[in-house]
Amino acid sequence: MAKTLNADWIGWIRTNVEAGRDKDGIFKILLDEGYAYQDIQTHLQHEPSVALDQLVNPLGEPKTKAPAQTQQVKHIDRSKIFIPNASRIDSDLIELYTIEQFFNAAECQLVIDLIRSQKLPSGLSSYEPDASFRTSSTCDLSRVGGAEMRALDGRICQMIGIDPSYSESIQGQYYDIGQQFKAHTDYFEPAEIRQHDGGMGQRTYTFMIYLNDVEEGGETAFPRLGLTLTPKAGLAVVWNSLNPDGSTNINSLHQACPVIKGYKAVITKWFRAGSARRPAPPMFGREINEYIPNYTRVGFQKSRLPDSLYQKILQFYRDNRGSQSDEFVDGGYIVSAGGQGQVSSTLVDLTPALREEIHDVMKPLLEVWSGQTLEPTYVYGIRIYQKHAVLKSHRDRYDTHIISAIINVDQLVNHDWLLLIDDNDYREHHLVLKPGDMVFYEGGRLRHGRPEPLNGSFFANIFCHFKPVGYAPEV
Repeated sequence: MAKTLNADWIGWIRTNVEAGRDKDGIFKILLDEGYAYQDIQTHLQHEPSVALDQLVNPLGEPKTKAPAQTQQVKHIDRSKIFIPNASRIDSDLIELYTIEQFFNAAECQLVIDLIRSQKLPSGLSSYEPDASFRTSSTCDLSRVGGAEMRALDGRICQMIGIDPSYSESIQGQYYDIGQQFKAHTDYFEPAEIRQHDGGMGQRTYTFMIYLNDVEEGGETAFPRLGLTLTPKAGLAVVWNSLNPDGSTNINSLHQACPVIKGYKAVITKWFRAGSARRPAPPMFGREINEYIPNYTRVGFQKSRLPDSLYQKILQFYRDNRGSQSDEFVDGGYIVSAGGQGQVSSTLVDLTPALREEIHDVMKPLLEVWSGQTLEPTYVYGIRIYQKHAVLKSHRDRYDTHIISAIINVDQLVNHDWLLLIDDNDYREHHLVLKPGDMVFYEGGRLRHGRPEPLNGSFFANIFCHFKPVGYAPEV
């Protein structure tokens, strides 16, 4: 006889649906556990989109463990947490960071509009007799935001460096005048964990972003820390609800103070000790380059090469481009989309004197921009990308290519060949460089490339790389 779903499994269904998991997969897991088809359909509110014999259990197991027995990470390695642009609150009581301007004005307004369009009264993870305990509205942004919201959600995971499978779906909260959320913790109490475990275990990090400047009120107070944060559009607040040993940290107690004037909108994303995927991927998946300190707020800046030097480089290029030679770049980052055997890039070597002059001009400019005393590492020759060339998205060498510049020398293109580059908040930008333009960028940290094949005859530029004096890469 088929089993009837109990409270544990009903809670597991709700958690996984809220996290955006595949409903067909959820359906298959419950069938494998022996639960009745009609009971599953009722609680999941879903009819399988394929025949039952084609349903795939995403856990890859014939049987799953009950939610409360799921194996989960007990200890979070805090040394793996590195958040660019973040300021750490000086406290032994909690791990807490703030990030100014993580969202820009347009991103904040996009999310505010989404929350307003779909908000519902906020709920609680357990019964609370005080009707005024939480009076805000909530919106499940994973269901209404589309591609733009998914991109913002992904940036949060990239910023903290935790695999998305360790996270819950992103939520928006909205507070009108007088609304509040009294002092509470984000972690689950013992009586709640069994219901909300969902195979993912305890909550760890909270990533909250204010979406507007509240006219009056609406502060976030941490009473045990003596800390009160004023809402500011784009400001992110990140804290760990657990102690280093994995136990819950009561010092993370916080409250959303009542809004006195205006309104307050925030988004919140919670991370868990366990992954929703089986087998679980590593919790932290950063490349070693992502642990390079960020030296500027954004990470890049478009500028213009001093004209005297540009004219000298351009004339040298025109006089010597007949001596260009095929180039091979380690890592296979430059390829041709034009078919096998087509050359993707060539190189014109610089004279020692011109190379030194480029060093001497670029070094003080980059030092002012980065705020660092620099030493040169490489100035490449003039690289000439050929027709159909593709520069794959990549990060530069983490030991030497730390503060860098690209100088556009010359081009013959049918339309602009865009440089796609992330900033230090993992936001992607599309840059156009005309001859004589240059871009300063944190080459080792930031992912960049030209993924669209070059539509034209050639595109010539120079790369020059520096590193801060005394810089030593993390190993």
